[in-house]
Amino acid sequence: MEYLRYYDEIVSRRQSCRDFADTVVDAASVEEIKAYNEVVPKLLPEISTELHFFGGDVADFLGSSVGYNGFTVKAPNYLALYSEEAPHYLENAGFIAQGLTLKLTQLGLDACWLTVNDAEAAKGALGVDTDKTLAVFIAFGHGNKTKKDVRLDIKSPSNVTMVSCEKKVAPKISMQDLLSYKVYGEPVNMELLYTELEDALLSIAVAQSFFNRQPYRVIVDDDIVSLIGLDDELTTTEDQLLNYGIAMFNFYAVLDSTRAGVKMWSFDEAGRDLKLPENAHYIAKIRI
Repeated sequence: MEYLRYYDEIVSRRQSCRDFADTVVDAASVEEIKAYNEVVPKLLPEISTELHFFGGDVADFLGSSVGYNGFTVKAPNYLALYSEEAPHYLENAGFIAQGLTLKLTQLGLDACWLTVNDAEAAKGALGVDTDKTLAVFIAFGHGNKTKKDVRLDIKSPSNVTMVSCEKKVAPKISMQDLLSYKVYGEPVNMELLYTELEDALLSIAVAQSFFNRQPYRVIVDDDIVSLIGLDDELTTTEDQLLNYGIAMFNFYAVLDSTRAGVKMWSFDEAGRDLKLPENAHYIAKIRI
């Protein structure tokens, strides 16, 4: 399959956009996204999904069923990923949709994930005839470059800051905070990580998540990397699961672009005592 040059050209450039120009995305770019959807890696290929595209006028009908922190993000184009409901369907949808947003980045387009607050109401407003549920809704187009890019960081309801985005890659969470070695909370000696693995782990650190909360951690063992979810009062269960899919895609795509035969993430049991605190939960693992 075609591999995007994920780390250098895309993961390091991917930024959320909430201010779009009125320019409609050309049909050729939409066709490229559709074509990439056919080959993008899937976390659980057995789960059936559908990809649909919409013009900017649908925002008038969606109301509060989708949005960002309660607000509608106006854009000239939207894409929606529908999925059959099955175990881990939201993680799978997040995984697939992250690949699509990185394809958007490669095409020079900007994107913003919108929270699906009411999947049934949004599905009715969009009018797609399908038996699948709306899992992901993303605004995309050409970002308005007249405004300075900023990132919204929310640590708590009373602690909100706007952070200017720099040109160079900067993790949204430090690698030392993100990673543990063998068991939760044990520091990782970064000098022992080979370059391809370090890049793949950094791709999790720069992954977008709801409000940039990044309520997850990673435990690195000699043969396995485990993704750990953290309780978070500001992130819905649905957004948590999408977050996991996004993080898993970034890691898999970066590692798979540099090594042959990389195994897919698995939701099998951890198979070892990770010594997790009460607010932490094992999500999935991948063999390295």
